Amino acid sequence: MDLRATYQNLRSEIKTCDILLYQGKNWFSRAIRFMIKSPYSHAGIVVWWNDRLMVIEAVGKGVVVTPLSQNLSHYKGPVHLYVTNQEVDRKKMEVFAQEELGKEYSIWKLIVFGWKILFKKDIDKRDELKRENKLYCSYFVSQVYNAGGCDLKENTADRFMSPKDIANSTKLHQVF
Repeated sequence: MDLRATYQNLRSEIKTCDILLYQGKNWFSRAIRFMIKSPYSHAGIVVWWNDRLMVIEAVGKGVVVTPLSQNLSHYKGPVHLYVTNQEVDRKKMEVFAQEELGKEYSIWKLIVFGWKILFKKDIDKRDELKRENKLYCSYFVSQVYNAGGCDLKENTADRFMSPKDIANSTKLHQVF
């Protein structure tokens, strides 16, 4: 299957704040996938800016935005598109995501998250939507969705959301 042809066919169907889930192949991605027992190691949000499709994501450099076409062409591994089947306020979600741009990536929160998953500790505690100074990918995506009125996994704090939790949300489904 030609990825570019598929991307071109799907491009017009993609909506602001649809979710991309990545199946990374490098050692760090594989470690994340192993730890959370998931096919996915990373998550990002798609947004339309004028006539450009962009990805907002929390990566090692922090919360950044890149053109979707560039993001996909440089990524090593499959990428899947998930969309919501819920009524959401996409404008609120987009604004929230844009306001997070420039925030730092939190490797320590990711490590604590992995530790808590490993020992199944406190991951069902719910907390209020609050802005953090440092984020990791699935934490960022979960907060964006909560800002739009969609809790992807009830009874789980945003800071304990994993790419696997996002993929398994009953409020989303995979389209590509």
